[in-house]
Amino acid sequence: MMRAGLGLLVAFLVLAPTVHAQGSHLGLLAGPTAATTTGSYVTASDGLEMGFSFLATLDREFSRSLGVRLGVGWVQKGGKRLELTDAPDTHGYQTSYVQFPLSVFWKLRIPGSLLAVRPHAGIAIGLGMGCSYKPGDQFEFEDTCDETTPGGELESLELGVPLGAALTVEFPGGSKFTILDIGYELGLTNIYANAATAGQAAKNGVWSFRFGFMAPLY
Repeated sequence: MMRAGLGLLVAFLVLAPTVHAQGSHLGLLAGPTAATTTGSYVTASDGLEMGFSFLATLDREFSRSLGVRLGVGWVQKGGKRLELTDAPDTHGYQTSYVQFPLSVFWKLRIPGSLLAVRPHAGIAIGLGMGCSYKPGDQFEFEDTCDETTPGGELESLELGVPLGAALTVEFPGGSKFTILDIGYELGLTNIYANAATAGQAAKNGVWSFRFGFMAPLY
């Protein structure tokens, strides 16, 4: 996984200087997230932990219908009420990551309008920046997750598969407005140390709802 993360960073550094004005856009997306934690380490869950995300993007369109997006951003994940195998009571977790997504998108223009639908899929590397924990709904989030909390410490590296679709307005001058980008990221990495020690899984799943603006590179 560390090699995959380094490979993604190298791809960003190599490809970014090579883009040209035609078919290339810089953008910013932001909006709320709704996340939960699943896996064999989580015996029960209820509700979604709400958060926020933002993402700076570099899009390169290779044709009228196909392109690649590189990004860097920040996203909140976690679980609202979870029951873990080593703690029968419910707990809440709020985690935050710096994330580096790489995705492929397909653009489907809506005839007779400026609208386009852009399904997308890819891979995302996340670096854990913080984990707050609370023992129940009647408590506030504590500062950190550590070896004394039921889940244990937050594993720093996460690999995910983001899937989704965006509805965009494409103006004649090349600027684009994202009305709504709905996505779901399936986490592939065991995120808590205690789960890994027990040989069980605890993985993030997060819905994102973003809007934003993209400007052409000149």
